[in-house]
Amino acid sequence: MPLPAIIRDAEGSFFKQLGVLDGVVLFIAATCLFRASQDFQELYFYPNDKTKSLATSAALGIGLLLWRGKDLFAIIE
Repeated sequence: MPLPAIIRDAEGSFFKQLGVLDGVVLFIAATCLFRASQDFQELYFYPNDKTKSLATSAALGIGLLLWRGKDLFAIIE
């Protein structure tokens, strides 16, 4: 399986300077942002109705993918 274009094109540049610790830091930052996003959605969409809150989050996520999905697909090609 070939590398995605964004990684293949950047192989000789900045990304070779990143180490394992950088990956760990990025992973922790991403999980913290994910958790904050989840808590925000739980508190502000429908705080007393988990079903509506989940449905609204799913609709928002699907809507964003439909809106920007072509750009995301281009990144992984």
